[in-house]
This record gives sequence, structure tokens and C-alpha cells, in this order.
Amino acid sequence: MSFRTKKIILTSLGAGFLLSWFSFIYFYYFRFQNIAPTTPNPVTGQIYQVNYHGYFFYLTKQQEITAFIPCGFAVIAFITAAVLESRWKIYETIYGKWSKPLR
Repeated sequence: MSFRTKKIILTSLGAGFLLSWFSFIYFYYFRFQNIAPTTPNPVTGQIYQVNYHGYFFYLTKQQEITAFIPCGFAVIAFITAAVLESRWKIYETIYGKWSKPLR
């Protein structure tokens, strides 16, 4: 595999990580916060509590799983990119080794 292909793979994993992480935050805190009740509703199944800086709202199990799927993708993309970078050393080749900060 060429250097350019490896760099594209790592960059894509990084972009996928950021997109997935922001999707998780959007779904879990902002999207569902606007449609979820502030008290548990056993009839609709909205009984799983979310605490967003002191603002409590309740989700169904399906909504909670839907919100955490992008989080799982973000974790997998980050770990995959970190492992591949440690093996391929693409960005180390481009930017050089990390140095200690000046004191």
C-alpha cells in the first residue's frame, strides 16, 4: 500500500471519528432534549434518565441506543486510527517526532 493511500485511510478515520462524535452529542443532548419529556413516562417507554447539566429528560431504550451508535463508531474509528498510525508512522514522517516542550 502506498504512502498516499495510508494517509487517506488515516485522514478518513479521523474525519469519521469527528463526524460520529458530533453526531452522538447532537442526538443525545440536543435532538432528543427537545422532544423528550422532563418526567418519566412509562406508557411511552421514556423512562431512561439523561442529565444534561442539571436538566433531566427521559428517553426510550431505542432512542438511547440510537444516540450511542455514533459514539461506538467514534471510539472504533479513533482506536483503529491510533493503531494504524503507530504501525505506519504516517504523520510522524510528515511532521517529525514529538518533542518535549521548551521550559
